[in-house]
Amino acid sequence: MKAKCALIALLTITFFGCDDNTGGLGLGIFPESDQNIKGKLSSFNVVTESVATGKMYAKTNIGYVGKFTDKDFGTYKAGFLTELNCPEGMTFPEVYTEYDENGKPTSETGKKAVKATGKMIATADNDIELITNEQGKVIGNIHAVELYLWYQKYFGDSLTACRLSVYELSEELDKDKAYYTDIDPQKYCLKSEATLLGTKSYTALDLSVKDSVRKRKDYVPSVRLSLTKEKANKIGGKILKKSREYGNKLNNKEFKKFFKGIYVSSDYGDGTVLYVDQSQMNVVSKCYVTDSITGLKLQKKNGQDSIYYTQRIFVSTREVIQANQLSNDKDAINERINEPGCTYLKSPAGIFTQARLPIKEIEQQLKEDTLNAVKMTFSNYNQANGKKNRMSIPANVMLIRTKLKDSFFEKNELNDNISSFLASHSTTSNQYTFGNITNLVKACIAEKEEARKKEGTAWDEEKWMKQNPDWNKVLLIPVLITYDSSAKSSRDTPKIVSIQHDLKPGYVRLKGGKLGETNADYRLKLEVISTDFKAAN
Repeated sequence: MKAKCALIALLTITFFGCDDNTGGLGLGIFPESDQNIKGKLSSFNVVTESVATGKMYAKTNIGYVGKFTDKDFGTYKAGFLTELNCPEGMTFPEVYTEYDENGKPTSETGKKAVKATGKMIATADNDIELITNEQGKVIGNIHAVELYLWYQKYFGDSLTACRLSVYELSEELDKDKAYYTDIDPQKYCLKSEATLLGTKSYTALDLSVKDSVRKRKDYVPSVRLSLTKEKANKIGGKILKKSREYGNKLNNKEFKKFFKGIYVSSDYGDGTVLYVDQSQMNVVSKCYVTDSITGLKLQKKNGQDSIYYTQRIFVSTREVIQANQLSNDKDAINERINEPGCTYLKSPAGIFTQARLPIKEIEQQLKEDTLNAVKMTFSNYNQANGKKNRMSIPANVMLIRTKLKDSFFEKNELNDNISSFLASHSTTSNQYTFGNITNLVKACIAEKEEARKKEGTAWDEEKWMKQNPDWNKVLLIPVLITYDSSAKSSRDTPKIVSIQHDLKPGYVRLKGGKLGETNADYRLKLEVISTDFKAAN
């Protein structure tokens, strides 16, 4: 028995470490009594095809905006919608009010002074707009409203002249629909002068920033948009009024009722896509520095008041919804899909490669055997991976049963090495290799066997396969893998914490294709190591 167990281990090691010409698979080193154990390497044909991804579930904290045109895949365009997080209990400073010798306010602009370090200016000023409530009482001021789109990475040409526009959402994002790449922004934002917050021209590399600043470790580039005074008063004033109304009880739920979020749209430029890590809105007000005991404003020299600017910050975070709207040139994508002599992976929301596993053939040929290891490799054609402004080969892919492709991402699952497997691209072999997908093959076999037992004498295999056309199909999908960054040492195996669709522009052309249905030269190989112990008994 020990020899038999050792044989299985040797067969598997040989399978992973050697090529297809494994000869006797090392059987000669075993005792003569075990020489009749049958160990073999079988090869089965696999036919692949390119399929359109359709809409994809893409919950992510990165917003993509821009446009890029490729000679093979046409024009890809990205924009995103996002809510902004309101800090729990967010408030603005109180309004500054002076009192006469009888303790009465010299103006009806606020409450009695309390100990504080600063209060909002409530008198006319050239660079602020006073905000009043329904009773006409001054409740604060708005100096400016600024929008920042922070990004560390981008795709394409750093100096392409681009322009984006930012709109205020008129409808709340629907959580059940917002995370799909085919989201229709018009359902949540009607583009008009009334909803337009501003427009900004930019290049990914901001040449207005000094080189010495850009080279600093703490420098993060951004697209900065300052709202016009009219729009700043409208947006900032609305937020200020609601803050006074709710007091310290303002939260995200209430905030979304009167400020539903923003839509960032690319409307000019071709060649750059920004990967926006965070969207931020600052509502800026002007305040007096006040004495913490008397509550009176402090005076600078020459009788000037001491003033400062304060801001309330609203950002996109994991606590709020962010949705990416991604579109590809359908005609160009369909042309690539219809190429019969290869398959493609094209991200984002473009093309997947689908393979039909020869499960029935494996059942028939190896029905008396024990499956020890199953290996499948996807090889790619050479392409200009490092060429400037060309899409790169996806670094990581996942092989998953076709019928699970949506639920996997919707439920934020991790690979289980039963129905889903991960692989990285090898630049030396130009391959994605899945070293052992035995559990996947067994899962497909078990699914059909369970259905057969359930149907009993009424079992009709051909009918069942037509009703379940994806039972033996798998998809190759580009993915973005996030690891736990809290590893104690470099020797610790990084733990995967999330797997998402890769939404960065990328592509690879793989060997295979529909021609494999009639031409053996276009078929991939599924290699199976199996053992048959019956002959040894």
